[in-house]
Amino acid sequence: MNIEIEEKIISEYKKGNGSIIISKMTGVPKHTILAILHKHNLVRQRDRCKSLDIVKEGENFYVARLCPMCNEEIRSYSKQSTIACRNHFNKLRDNSNCKKCMGECNLGEGNPFYGKTHKESTIRQISESRKNKYTGYDNHMKQEKYRQMSRDIARSNWDNNIWDRDTMSELMKQNQRKGKLNSGITSKKEKEIIELLTEMGIDAIHSYRVDSKICDIFIPSLNLIIEYFGDYWHCNPIKYSKDYFNAKKNKYAWELWDYDKKKLDLVKSYGYNLEVIWENELKSNNDKLILIINKYATNNNSAPEWS
Repeated sequence: MNIEIEEKIISEYKKGNGSIIISKMTGVPKHTILAILHKHNLVRQRDRCKSLDIVKEGENFYVARLCPMCNEEIRSYSKQSTIACRNHFNKLRDNSNCKKCMGECNLGEGNPFYGKTHKESTIRQISESRKNKYTGYDNHMKQEKYRQMSRDIARSNWDNNIWDRDTMSELMKQNQRKGKLNSGITSKKEKEIIELLTEMGIDAIHSYRVDSKICDIFIPSLNLIIEYFGDYWHCNPIKYSKDYFNAKKNKYAWELWDYDKKKLDLVKSYGYNLEVIWENELKSNNDKLILIINKYATNNNSAPEWS
């Protein structure tokens, strides 16, 4: 027998492959493979379970092993002890990680589907297979027990500091910067401003993103951002005291002012011209917008390319 083939047989057997599989891989008859295993005092596959500590828990069996990455214990449950044995050796052969580490390895370029897309035929096939499924009451979230389960998981994550407001806030900002979230809400007055600018022959962009913030209106030709503040929603200082509690926003006026100031300061830090139009200003004087445009018309700056 060729030494290289014999070493391959031993190597594949130690990986958890049986004699039939090894026979197909090497072309060596099964009885010859068994003879080689006996010669090296190796345990045959059907007897290898005797070397394991197979634990019965309830109606299931498991063999504990350690994750190759985080070294945490992993338990893979099966209804039969022989299957638990087989699965254990298969996991060792594949050098399988725990679910958490597996998920981390599959992020970004580690994901086998990274950079790939479904074919049009596959998309149609998936779409057809999903039609009329999990709709109405069949949708789990229509059932109270599953909604309660979701609430319990969320509450547990908050209580155990798995989620915290700073982390969630930063995650939302990152998603907004990437354009995954669009928190812009268009008011009637904002639409009126866009229409007025169009009538004046000025191109404007609505819901313009600056870093993680969505600004109401951006005029590229003037490098100008216009924010429209509703008197109630932003608690116009002319009408409301700092201790006024805005029930709709669930915040005090001073909290809204502080948030608005931080947003405006962020926008200015990116090099934009910035103007705020209050609701009462636009109601009492429609020329307010014209005055703002004329103010910057003589200073034609383009927007920063990196914004």
